[in-house]
Amino acid sequence: MTSHFFQFSRVFAVVLLSVLFQNAFGQMVYFHPDFSGSGPFVHADPDSGQFSHIVETVPALSFSKFSKDYMDLVRTQEDSATGGIIRVLRATPFTPNPETLFIRITLSAESVQSAALNAMYFYVGENFNPDNHSFPGNALMFGKFSLNFQEGGFSIKDFATQNTSKVIAKKKQVTLTWILNNSKKSLEYKLLPTHVVTYNALPGTYDLWVDNEPVSLSSPAYPGNSVYSNTKLSNFEMRFRNGQGKVRIHDMMIRDGVSELKAGAVLIAPNPATRQLITLRAENVEKSSVRLFNMWGRNVNISTNVVALDKIEIHPAEELASGMYIVHFQNKQRQKKSVRVMIE
Repeated sequence: MTSHFFQFSRVFAVVLLSVLFQNAFGQMVYFHPDFSGSGPFVHADPDSGQFSHIVETVPALSFSKFSKDYMDLVRTQEDSATGGIIRVLRATPFTPNPETLFIRITLSAESVQSAALNAMYFYVGENFNPDNHSFPGNALMFGKFSLNFQEGGFSIKDFATQNTSKVIAKKKQVTLTWILNNSKKSLEYKLLPTHVVTYNALPGTYDLWVDNEPVSLSSPAYPGNSVYSNTKLSNFEMRFRNGQGKVRIHDMMIRDGVSELKAGAVLIAPNPATRQLITLRAENVEKSSVRLFNMWGRNVNISTNVVALDKIEIHPAEELASGMYIVHFQNKQRQKKSVRVMIE
C-alpha cells in the first residue's frame, strides 16, 4: 500500500510540476513533429508530435512517406478523381483552445511534373471531417492559402487577397509563416525572436510570409459565409489534390501566437517532449555546456545539434523513460541556466 501511494504521489507531483512549468512560461506549442524520430506520426488521440489523420484516397498514385528529417507528399497522376488526394490533418481540436496561432512550415517542391493552380491547400478552421473528401465549406474556415505548381518551381497564393509570391525554384527550401488572430485585440509578433521589427496582426485577420517577404498582410479572415466562433483556430489541414509532383515538408510547428521567446527567456518546445528529442530555445547557448539530468541528478548521455541561433536539438543516446528531467547549460556570457522538461 505504501509503495503504491509513493508511486502515485511521485507521478502526481511530476504532472503538477509540468503543468505549473508550462503555465509559467505561457508557451503553448500545439504541434511540432520530430521527423528525425521513428514515429508514430499519426494517432487518433495525437500528442504534440502527431497528426490526427493522414488520408490517401488512392494510395498507389498519391501517398505520403516519412523519411529521416522530412515528410514527402507525392502525386503521380493529374486528375484528383482517379489520381487521388492526400489529406494531412489535425482534426482533433487543439487544446487549450487557441485565440491566436503562429504556424511555421519549412518546405520545398522536390519535383514538379505538371503545372497546377492550387496544387496544395492549407486550411485553418473548425470541425474538419477526415471522412468527407469534398472541399470543406467556407463556414468552417478562418483562413486558407495554396501552393501553385509552376514551370520551374512553385508559388504561394493567399485566397483572401489573391496575392501571390514570386516563383520559388524547385528543391529550394523556404519557410512559410502564417500568423492568425481570432482574438479581439491586436497581436504583436516577430518573424524570429532575434528580429528587431515587430508586426501586428489585427483582430479577424492573418498575415502570410514566405521567408522574410510578405505574401499578404492583414488578410481578412472568415471567407464567404464564415462567421466568428471561438473555436475557429482549432483544426489544421494540408490537402494535396492537383498536379503531379513531390512536396517535401522539412519542419512544421504550430504554437500559440502570443508566445515569443523574450530576451533572456529559456524554454523547451514542445514540453512535454518526446523520448528521442528535446528542443531547447534560448539565446547564446554554449553548445558544449549543454547537459541533461534525470530526476535523481544522474547525467544522461546526449548529443546536440544547433539548428538556429536560439534553437538547439538535444538527442539522448538512448530513448528516455517517462518523467521529469533538467536541461542545464551556460550561455556565452558565462551565465548558468537550467530548465525542466517533462517526458511523457
